[in-house]
Amino acid sequence: MAVRTQLPWSVRLPLVLLVLGVVAAGLMLVYHAARDAGSDGGGDLAGELQQTREQLQRVTSERDRLAAQAVQAENQFKVERAMQQQVVTQLRSLEEDNAKLKGDLAFFESLLPAAGGTQRGVVIRSFKLQPDVDEGHMRYRLLVQQSGRPDRDFVGAVALRVTLQKDGQTSMIELPDPQTAEGAPVALSFRHYQRVEGSFPVPSGATVRSVQVTITAGGEARAQQTFAM
Repeated sequence: MAVRTQLPWSVRLPLVLLVLGVVAAGLMLVYHAARDAGSDGGGDLAGELQQTREQLQRVTSERDRLAAQAVQAENQFKVERAMQQQVVTQLRSLEEDNAKLKGDLAFFESLLPAAGGTQRGVVIRSFKLQPDVDEGHMRYRLLVQQSGRPDRDFVGAVALRVTLQKDGQTSMIELPDPQTAEGAPVALSFRHYQRVEGSFPVPSGATVRSVQVTITAGGEARAQQTFAM
């Protein structure tokens, strides 16, 4: 059998109120401590967030600046490369023009009368021989001129005799070849000058040693010259 002793309400009520006051005070202390801690942590976090934002802004600005510089440098490089290509093209064109002018100068100099003006009639001014675009062929270029001050056209023909050497043996080629259908002489008809071009086959392994050029008119030789190769 248990015996319980009950305190009168006049005594228990102040004790209850005291306990409740202590608990309330404890809760208030915990609340303020938590609020202060939350306030301090939130302030630090906000500061770090602001610093991060500022740093990101600086990095972004620096990136944009470098990107703009890269674009500018690339554009400048493209412009300089285009200018360089243009200069190379112009230089090549000038070199071609220079070579052409030299050729024209040599050509017109060849049209001048011979020294002393003693040479008259038809003369062979130049002859060139080089490999043709067709393999096994040689191409020739010939310039024929009437010296002095001609008062009438020259009408005639040109013929070539090519000396070949192969394996120590010498052979001849007549141009035009009288034994072929294309054996008609190359016609000449000019007042001051005429250029003549043509090609002929060369046997495999043969070498051209010389070319004799003959200018005829009325069945007679008017000029003849041999060019060693």
